[in-house]
Amino acid sequence: MNMRPCTTVEEALAAIDAHKGTAETFTLPIADSLNDTMGAALAIITDRILARGWEPEGYEQGNGFKVYRYKSAGW
Repeated sequence: MNMRPCTTVEEALAAIDAHKGTAETFTLPIADSLNDTMGAALAIITDRILARGWEPEGYEQGNGFKVYRYKSAGW
């Protein structure tokens, strides 16, 4: 995987907001450093994902980051 992961919550939120396609065409690379022990950063990112009507569909581990995948929510 050759991509630049988001290293701040603000970068991740901007990437989510900028995506014009479907959930299934969106991937979000997140640096492992954003996976804090309380989960606060990922909770904020996930709230934005859910607000778009998407839900998590797994991830793939990269070198120092994870690439998250999403799907349209079934609710």
